[in-house]
Amino acid sequence: MNINRIIFAIEDCISTLSRYSVSAFFPDYCDLHTVIGLDQQDRERRPWLKAPYIATTKQGYYLSVFEISGALKEMDENPDQTAPGTLESLIAALAERMNTAWKNSGHKISFVFERDPERGRDEIEAMLLPQRKSIARTGILLQDVLDEKVTTLTPWLVRERCWLTVWSSEELLSRTDRKDHQTRVRKLAEHAPPARFAQDPWRWTLSALKIRHDALLDTLEQALTHDSDGLLIRLMDIHEVGREIRRQLERNSTPAVWQPHLPEDARPAGWRQGGDTSVFHAPSLNLQLFTTQPETHGSLIQAGELWHGMVAITLPPQNLRTFNQLVRDVPRAIPWRIRMDLMPDGMKALGVKKTLLTYSSFIPPLRPMYDSVMMLNDINKHDPVCIMTIVATTWGNSREVCTRNQALLKSALEGWGVCGTTTTFGDPRRAWVNTVLAASHSSGPIPLYPPLSHALSLFPLNRAGSVWRGQGNLMMHTEDGSAWEVALASSQQNKHTELTPGAPGLGKSVLINALSEIQIASAQKNLPFIAYIDKGFSAQGLVQLIRDSLPEQRKDEAVGIILSNDPDHTRNLFDVMYGARKPVTPEKNFMVSVLCALCVDTGTGQPCNPGDTRQIISSLVDLAFREYGENNPRLYRAGTEPLVDLALEESGIAEQHDAGWWNAATWFEIRDMLHIAGNIPAAQRAHYQAMPLLAEMSALLGQPSIRDVFGTVQRDNSEERLLDYIRRALDQGHSDYPMMSGCTRFMLSPDTRVVAVDLNNVAGDKTPAGRLRTGIMYLLAGQIAGGDFVLPQYQEEIRKNLDPRYHEVIFRRIEQLDQEVKTKVYDELHNAKGLNFIWEALDTQELEQRKFGIRTVLSTQLLQHYPPAVLKSANTLWLLRYRPDEIPFLRDNFGVPEVTLRRFLKMPEGAAPDGSGVPVLAVFRVKNGTLARILKFTLGPLELWALNSSPKDSALRRALTQEVGSLRARQILAEHFPRGSATSLIEHRARTHDSENVIHELAAELIRKQGYNL
Repeated sequence: MNINRIIFAIEDCISTLSRYSVSAFFPDYCDLHTVIGLDQQDRERRPWLKAPYIATTKQGYYLSVFEISGALKEMDENPDQTAPGTLESLIAALAERMNTAWKNSGHKISFVFERDPERGRDEIEAMLLPQRKSIARTGILLQDVLDEKVTTLTPWLVRERCWLTVWSSEELLSRTDRKDHQTRVRKLAEHAPPARFAQDPWRWTLSALKIRHDALLDTLEQALTHDSDGLLIRLMDIHEVGREIRRQLERNSTPAVWQPHLPEDARPAGWRQGGDTSVFHAPSLNLQLFTTQPETHGSLIQAGELWHGMVAITLPPQNLRTFNQLVRDVPRAIPWRIRMDLMPDGMKALGVKKTLLTYSSFIPPLRPMYDSVMMLNDINKHDPVCIMTIVATTWGNSREVCTRNQALLKSALEGWGVCGTTTTFGDPRRAWVNTVLAASHSSGPIPLYPPLSHALSLFPLNRAGSVWRGQGNLMMHTEDGSAWEVALASSQQNKHTELTPGAPGLGKSVLINALSEIQIASAQKNLPFIAYIDKGFSAQGLVQLIRDSLPEQRKDEAVGIILSNDPDHTRNLFDVMYGARKPVTPEKNFMVSVLCALCVDTGTGQPCNPGDTRQIISSLVDLAFREYGENNPRLYRAGTEPLVDLALEESGIAEQHDAGWWNAATWFEIRDMLHIAGNIPAAQRAHYQAMPLLAEMSALLGQPSIRDVFGTVQRDNSEERLLDYIRRALDQGHSDYPMMSGCTRFMLSPDTRVVAVDLNNVAGDKTPAGRLRTGIMYLLAGQIAGGDFVLPQYQEEIRKNLDPRYHEVIFRRIEQLDQEVKTKVYDELHNAKGLNFIWEALDTQELEQRKFGIRTVLSTQLLQHYPPAVLKSANTLWLLRYRPDEIPFLRDNFGVPEVTLRRFLKMPEGAAPDGSGVPVLAVFRVKNGTLARILKFTLGPLELWALNSSPKDSALRRALTQEVGSLRARQILAEHFPRGSATSLIEHRARTHDSENVIHELAAELIRKQGYNL
């Protein structure tokens, strides 16, 4: 007991002496001095770097910093699991790569991890800044939606960052190399003008040390990426590193664009003092970074408006726990940062203790210490024992808040595998600096001595990483609140095919609509091109939201169409590009696909004799345009198209020719004359009249060019001739589909860019024939809404076949299409389940659209509804739910970890009761590998009420819209139902109220509550 008192007294004396004998000049705590410039090899290996990536300290250490965005996929943290893709496999690979370097001194690494919930708003604001600029350019009034995103997401977002700092010292060099370097520096110093406060890179440039430093950087980078199955890491330049150090010291006053001056950035400033030339050079880095003067209050630090409290670990976790468990233990509302330094030569540092214990091990109280040291000595033979320090900090706007946060952080750290901690420091400023990224080579005050593999298991190696950090346009968040960005249709993916399976009621349609709305808010100059093919009115809310956000003269840029199978909605299957007489390749492919679909045997889901049928149909299309485009063009007859007749009269064209000429005039000639006269709408109508019709195909099948080649071909397993079957199928199609059997009556405005085509009134039933009908409607709707999306890739063919007089009109549209990513959405595709032919057509489109800059979204209810070819070609999955028996497929084909798949199935379906959003398992195939994470998708009430497609909510929205308009209806609903749904209240009133129409009564009640506020 007396010995303990003496020891405690000595420690108190040392603490007091250190507290009052440290430097008062805060920049002295930072040992960063200058940088090592980029050489030619650096520029070739890392062409993206615009500034040096190696800084030097006053002691001659080289340091570089990696930003670690996180892991591509969640790794199984079970220590018994060592298969590839688990945390243990990554730790083993990293330990193996570091083993050699960590047997000798000279290197050091440091992980710094930070979470700041107070900066969550900054994350979403920074991401939305380009969208705010975009809507200002495009003139769409979505400011209220963007403002709501900030308000809704801020409580759930945490700014999370992680860095890895690597130091290399001159200890790595031979004595000869060090001596030669000192001699060279001495000679240069004799001729260099004095610059006491300036950077002097020439003094620290040492090629032998740089080679060894770069070698360790490469080793760590390869080990951490772990064959595209590990972490997302990026080497930072010193501008970025300096900015981050300054931000950690002065959180509220560091501009986002601030960066330290490096030698290549230097501009003369100030007055020269005597012979000192510092004003001609960049100031030393420590003088630029440590510009504040923090005050010490006990063990707390006050820097500007913030108070900082530190916690150091004095006893490492007795039971190894992962870093993710520590993150879960720290309350989300607490801002904190932790730095973990790792150095080699642990047994060397314990050498004196080992020697003393060897001679005193017979003393019973010392025997456990001796056993521990000897155990470490044995471990060191195969797993190097290291020196490790761990120091954490938290902060607050007042001393009370900081003290509370410090206590909570201390409690969490002590519960992290049972650790010992302290909040008392001889020099609190030094302790604070020891939590700052790369600011000082010195480590925390209390050394720990873990084996390398144990130390690595404590590092933040399994955090969620995104390749789109700082570049996304969709903000999601992980279960613990870490901000997670996604960039739709970005260059990080080689193609843009997205699958969104999900049962009704889980939010599938809301998710798809929200993604389309984000694309609209992220446009460059005009609204993006979006074709939405739907069944069930899911997209009509999105269209109405966009139309409400456009000025009156631009309403036609977004339209919602509900197809009807009647002549008033006719869209000719054989329409070709305005000004052309025959189809280009994609137009012909569409015609062939639909005609083949009309010939499908509903029992097999394929046309009879698929190969022969396709050849016949292809020949038939060529013949039709040769017949009606070249040999016997359709003649113009007055009274057929009143708009054309009126245009001819008003333009004076009707008086330019006699009756004989008009009797022989073709619709093509009429079209050309009206086009030259500048009447494009009338010319378009004339163009439609010139096209072949479905009703004429039967007769063309009897032409010699087809009959002579295919006349003897019979159906498989039948004596019926294939031509007779095809004729019968096409005649039946003409009878069943009047909406595509005549000349086009329905046409879109040339200004239209967002089109939602709803098939609810033309889709078939659940019978095989009904599903075939639905599939054909999907193909037709896709052509109506986005058939021209692929035209930019056929410009040479178009230029060759199109009359030059039409080039200006057509190529203006093609140029617009070529500049942007286009989106095609097919929703509710389970209605075409079992029709392999239809899916093959969609799959062919999807494969070709990769090179056309088209984002394709295919949505259905179950993953099994997609054919294998579509599943294998997809590179994005938005999974709202799946079946347990689909886990092997997702694991084996998409590389999603089984631990993630099983954990997601245990989560509740649909929106979380706390308002944090809908859980989504998002899977992205990117160039770095495969990203797979469980994320939360969170929307505000305005967006939810605009995009919600549930029957009862949609009915309430329609009832209100009829009375007060769509914009005001959404505002009222958002105010009274901030969770985005009134279904529960409607169902409750339906059970408890004696009412004929609960929804209309609720709508009337909401309107009455507004009073004069309407």
